[in-house]
Amino acid sequence: MDTINRIAHTTRRFSVLLKAAFIAGLVLVLLIPLFVVQAMVSERESRRAAVEAEIIQSRGGEQAVGGPVLTIPFVVRTKDAAGRVVESTDRLHVLPDALTVEGSVDAERRRRGIYEAVVYDTTLHVSGSYTVPDFAAWRVAAADVLWAEAILSVELPDQRGLKERVDLAWGRSTVGFRSGRPAIGMFSGSIEAPIGGLADRRPGDRIPFAFDLALTGGGSLSFLPLGDETTVRIESAWPGPSFTGAFLPSERTLSADGFTAAWKVPSMARPFPQAWRSGEVDPGVLQASSFGASLMAPVDVYQKVTRSVKYGALFLLLPFLVFFLFEVLGGLRVHPLQYLLVGFAECLFYLLLLSLAEHLPFVAAYLAAAGAATLMVTLYASAVLGSWRRGILLAPSLAAAYGFLYATLQSEDFALLIGSVGLFAILALVMILTRRVDWYRVGSRPESGP
Repeated sequence: MDTINRIAHTTRRFSVLLKAAFIAGLVLVLLIPLFVVQAMVSERESRRAAVEAEIIQSRGGEQAVGGPVLTIPFVVRTKDAAGRVVESTDRLHVLPDALTVEGSVDAERRRRGIYEAVVYDTTLHVSGSYTVPDFAAWRVAAADVLWAEAILSVELPDQRGLKERVDLAWGRSTVGFRSGRPAIGMFSGSIEAPIGGLADRRPGDRIPFAFDLALTGGGSLSFLPLGDETTVRIESAWPGPSFTGAFLPSERTLSADGFTAAWKVPSMARPFPQAWRSGEVDPGVLQASSFGASLMAPVDVYQKVTRSVKYGALFLLLPFLVFFLFEVLGGLRVHPLQYLLVGFAECLFYLLLLSLAEHLPFVAAYLAAAGAATLMVTLYASAVLGSWRRGILLAPSLAAAYGFLYATLQSEDFALLIGSVGLFAILALVMILTRRVDWYRVGSRPESGP
C-alpha cells in the first residue's frame, strides 16, 4: 500500500509538468490550421491581383510614355573576309534638347465582383525641340545619311490605350503618327511619324515639335526622362497617389481634392546619353530611369491579416493559460478536448476576419471577428469552469489582446516596439500572478497520518 501511495503522490506532483507539456504540444498542433489560413490569405491576395490586372489591361494597362525619339538611319560600309565592301544600315537615336509634358488625369474605380482597380483617362501635351545632329561627330559621311527615312517615334506599352488620332507639329508642318515598330525596344508597341526636310537643315538647327496624347490606362502613369532637360507636370482629382520610379517630384501638392506634381530631370541625372547608335544602350537602362505616379487603391487587407496570423500563438496561449491556472490553483479539471475546442475558436477568428474584411472596412471586420471570438470563448469558458465569474475573467484578457493586436497592425513603424512591450507585459503579469506559487507542492496532497 505504501508503494501505491508513493506512486500516486509522484504522479500528482508531475501532473503539472505533464499538463504544461500537453498545452505546448497542443499549441504546436493548432499552428497547422493557422498555416492553412495563411495559405488561404495568399490565395485570395493572388486572386485579387489577377482580377485587378485584368481590369487594368482592359483599359490599356499601366501606361508609360517613352519618347519622342528621333531615329535617323545611315549606311555603314565594311569589308568581308574576301575583301569585298558590304553595305548595311545602322541607326542613330537622338533625344530632344528640351522635353515638356503637361496633362491631367481623370481617375475612377472599376469593380469586378468584390475586387476593384483604378483606371484613368489622360490627355498629355508633349512639346519640346530638337537639334539637327552633326554626323561628322559620328564619322559618318553626309552622303551616307538617309535623311528621307528619318522617323520620330513614341513607344507605348499598349497602343489600345490610344483614344484619338495623334498629329505631330514638326516645325511648320504637321504629320500624322502611324503604328510602327519600337525604335529603341523599350516596349512592345510604338507610334511613329515620318520626318521630311531634314536634309535641307544644317547641323545645329533647332526644330520645335508638339503633339497631344489622349490615353486610357490603369494603375500607374509613368514617363522617361528623354530630354536634355525633362519637365513633367500632371494633376488629378485622385486623393491618394504614390510617387514611384527613379525620381521623385521636385514639387507636389496633396489634398483631399487631388494632387499636382512636377518633375524636372536634367540629362546628367540619368545613365544614358543624348544620342547613341543602335545596340549601344540597353532598353532596360532606359526603363529603369522611369518615374511617375501610381493611382492604385490602397488595399492592405491581406497584408494586415497576414501580420495578424503571426501573433496566432499568443492568442492560443492566453485562454490555455487561464484554464491552466484554474486547474493548478483552483483544483478544477479541464479536459484536453475542451482545450482543443477553445484553440479552434481562436483559429476561426482569423478566417472570420479574412472573409469579413473583403466586404467591410477593416476596422469593422476586425471588431466583428474579435467580438464574436471573445464572446464564444467566454461563454464556453463559463460552462467549462462552472462559474460565470470564472469565465468572465477571459473577456477583458481577450479584449486587451485583440486591442493590442489591432494597435500593432495599424502602426507599421512601431509594430516591433508595440509587440515586444506587449509580450513583456504579459509575461510580467503571469510572473506576478504566480510569484507565490510553490510549484513543488502544486498537485500534491498532504500525506495522511498513520
